[in-house]
Amino acid sequence: MKPFPFKHRTPIDLLNVDIQGERVRLVSLAMDYDTDIFREFTPEITRYMTPKSADKIEETHAFIQGSRASMKEGHNLQLAILLAETGEFLGCCGLHGREEIRKPELGIWLKKGAHGHGYGREAITTLVHWANENLDLDSFIYPVDKANTASRKIPESLGGKVVREVKVKALTGHILDEVIYEIPV
Repeated sequence: MKPFPFKHRTPIDLLNVDIQGERVRLVSLAMDYDTDIFREFTPEITRYMTPKSADKIEETHAFIQGSRASMKEGHNLQLAILLAETGEFLGCCGLHGREEIRKPELGIWLKKGAHGHGYGREAITTLVHWANENLDLDSFIYPVDKANTASRKIPESLGGKVVREVKVKALTGHILDEVIYEIPV
C-alpha cells in the first residue's frame, strides 16, 4: 500500500502523533492502552461495527501490533482518544488508507461511559482538521450503519454527504446496513 501523501516535505512519524483538541487528546495507539481497549471494546460497543470484540487480550495485542505496523508503513493512523484534562481513556479513532489513500476512511468507537458527551464528534473533527493541515487528500470516507443515528451526525456535521449504501457482513455474522459518507477536505 502507498503511504499517505504529506503536504510537507518531511513525512510525519505516525507512531508518535499527539493531537490536542478542546476536550480530547488523540495519541498514536500503543500497548499502553491494551487493557482499556480489551475491557471497553465490548459486544455492545461493536453492535454497529464490522469488527468484533476480543475474546482474549492477545487479540487486542495483535490489533495494536497490526495497527502500529501499518502506521510505520504510513497508510494508517490509529489513535487512542483521551480526556485531555485527566488522560482517561475514552476510545479509539483512526484514519485508514485502505482502498484509496487520497480518500481515507475515518473510524471511531467510544467506551459506553463516554457516550452522549460529544467526544466522538470532537475527536473526528480534531482528526479531520489535523489531516487537512498535514495530508494532501481529496476527501474522507465515513461508513456507518443506518441505525446508528448518533454516529451519523458526525459526518453530517462536517458537510458529509451519503454517496452509496452497502450491506456488510460483520465478523459477528450479523449484517450491517451501511451508508457511506464522503466528507470534503
